[in-house]
Amino acid sequence: MSGLFGTLNISTRGLFAQQRAIDTTSHNIANANTEGYSRQRVTLQTSRPQSIPGSAGQVGTGVDVSAVNRVRDSFLDYQVRVENGVNGQYTGRDKFLSQIENIMNEPTDTGISTLIGKFFDSWNTLATSAKESNARSIVAQQALALTNELNHTYTELEKLKENAQEVIKNTVFDVNGMLSQISQLNQQIKQVSVSGNNPNDLMDKRDLLLDQLSSKFGIKVDKKAFEGINVTTSADANDNGNGSAPLGSDGKTPLNITQAILPGANNATPAEPTAKFSYISEINPPSGKKAGEEGVYTVVYYKNGDMTDDANKVSIKVTLEDTEDSNAEEKFNQLNECRVLWANDNGVAFKVKEVQDPNYPEDTTKKAKQLAGGDGDASNLADGQSCDFKELALFQAPTGELKGYMSVQQDIETYEDQLNKLAKGLAFAVNGILSQSDTPTADVKDSANKIISANNFFVNADKKSQYAATSSTDTAAIANIDTAEQEITAANITINQAIIDNPLLIKTAAKYDENGNNLSGESDGSRALAVQMLRDRLMSIQDIKKDTKRTEFLSGILKTDSTVSGLKTISNDTGGMTIDSYFKDTVDRLGIQEQEARRMVDNQAKLLAGFKESRDSVSGVSLDEEMANLVQFQHCYQANAKIISTVDELLDVVINGLKR
Repeated sequence: MSGLFGTLNISTRGLFAQQRAIDTTSHNIANANTEGYSRQRVTLQTSRPQSIPGSAGQVGTGVDVSAVNRVRDSFLDYQVRVENGVNGQYTGRDKFLSQIENIMNEPTDTGISTLIGKFFDSWNTLATSAKESNARSIVAQQALALTNELNHTYTELEKLKENAQEVIKNTVFDVNGMLSQISQLNQQIKQVSVSGNNPNDLMDKRDLLLDQLSSKFGIKVDKKAFEGINVTTSADANDNGNGSAPLGSDGKTPLNITQAILPGANNATPAEPTAKFSYISEINPPSGKKAGEEGVYTVVYYKNGDMTDDANKVSIKVTLEDTEDSNAEEKFNQLNECRVLWANDNGVAFKVKEVQDPNYPEDTTKKAKQLAGGDGDASNLADGQSCDFKELALFQAPTGELKGYMSVQQDIETYEDQLNKLAKGLAFAVNGILSQSDTPTADVKDSANKIISANNFFVNADKKSQYAATSSTDTAAIANIDTAEQEITAANITINQAIIDNPLLIKTAAKYDENGNNLSGESDGSRALAVQMLRDRLMSIQDIKKDTKRTEFLSGILKTDSTVSGLKTISNDTGGMTIDSYFKDTVDRLGIQEQEARRMVDNQAKLLAGFKESRDSVSGVSLDEEMANLVQFQHCYQANAKIISTVDELLDVVINGLKR
């Protein structure tokens, strides 16, 4: 079309295009402070020109709005999400490591290190004032204060570990909610895209959820047709041990967390089942066995981490046994620390099988976990089913808050183990000196069941009734004492109740008879001196294990010392540590870990802020820029309106002027 009507059509197109640009600018300004919003830009293009017969070339027909696009840099999104994961991991660690520092309460006047010093100071006083009953009472009370603090510290660490697991449960619930929203948005976005439109605002909402999800655990986003995406974990898809998703039924590609599905004959079902997460609430060992021993465990998990309804509760049987690559205790710890299972969209845990990793040669032992079933119809672990530990699809987050909460439990267990070693080493050494034996001996009781000779100073609070017998060499009693002493931990160490009731039972002299009678005189404090000397003795406390017995620990270091009335005392163990320095090393390690976590949090905050600033410079709304654009679009709109007005006047001349 040419002529005045053609010009009118061109200006009308221009008017509508500028109106669309003004609308988009208004939308940007309205969402300037909306979290996750990406500024939008109208893309204009010339409309299809027309060829006019008899004229040279083509005649333009105006402008069209080809699209309204988001201004977004996918590479900056990737960088932000990677750093979000690292930041979330160290933020989670910092949160709990700082709490461990508070629990350890060091260095303070009431901490364990101070109580250790007061404990040995009281023995030093007793060595020089053996006949003073008050000195014995002080020893008993200082020892009780030390054991109570060990008990309290261990209990608080256990509570903190439970808190970490509670946070994991809440995080799993939140993550599943995010995944549901992302899946819904995914489908809506694809439906809008298929119709030829740009779902900009829906994509902003999805990207915001992906940002939030990336802080929970590392994610990898794969773009698909029509703006759809698949989400998997960020670790190597074929390395389940590093925290990635289990492989799909083809044994090669990772299981998708979310997947866009369009209705229709060709897209009714996804190529692979999509996944969510379920939370393990209970891990119960077999009857008569302790946690970490071989056997069939009862594992209770809740679908999608939702513990508000018992209908979501699922109980399964999991076999934990010693194998070449790991023992039952390591598997239990892994299960206890992780507590997150890959599950289907309904929350039922997946069952997997190990396959040869296709990225590695057949002669290697590198394995991946593949969904059982092999045809896309995966087996699962519904209520009442059984499996081996290796068939569990445990989710081990590669980064993110979940990684931080899972890893900090290992730190808590490490500090608990170090406190246990401290408690057991102290008990072995003091009991060995006071009983003058590297093997357990029983407390002697009279016919009225009253303790008359206390050979055990530190005892196991859970089995304290097993320490007394009519003879210090009672074979059956000693066997029970050996087991009880072997199981001493920071949680159960305490003082012999008989000594608390009667501090005079504390042995200070060099020689006693079977009934605990002092044969060296009331002023003899040589045995108390031997205990006090323990303060500066090197012992291999760091090598103590759960099954270490007194005989093994004191072997070669409990020796006769001619300088202390011929008593057996603890001699230095090459490569060992003093009790005080061992605990201080533990505290120092905690301080270094917390400093490292805090440093990483500070560094990541700065790094993340830089990436977000770069992304905001691209995708963020600048009011100054939008106002400048608004003025530009306004002028264009007015100019097009002026053209329409001018054409109207010209048409009036043509139509009405011809009448004259």
